[in-house]
Amino acid sequence: MEKQINGDRIKLTLTEGLTANNVPKFNESLKQLIKPEEAYKALILDLSQIDNIDSVGVTFVISLFKQMKRNEKAFKVSGASDDIISLFKLMKLDQFFEMIE
Repeated sequence: MEKQINGDRIKLTLTEGLTANNVPKFNESLKQLIKPEEAYKALILDLSQIDNIDSVGVTFVISLFKQMKRNEKAFKVSGASDDIISLFKLMKLDQFFEMIE
């Protein structure tokens, strides 16, 4: 997971599949990368480097969205493959957060 700060946005780029094997590692990384006191307005989750996601990965994305909503921060997903976009739309997640290219 890589972190970039651009103004008032934090962009997290996942570099490994969003699967049950990797989610615990991502959760641990989040604790180090995103501090509640940081002055940012939006979190962008970049999925451009991953091809696969499972139910645990979807739960991770939903949890991250909920955390940002509680903290009154915007949450967006970028760079998702057509398959991942289709999955999110099937699950109606696109009604909760924006998906950008």
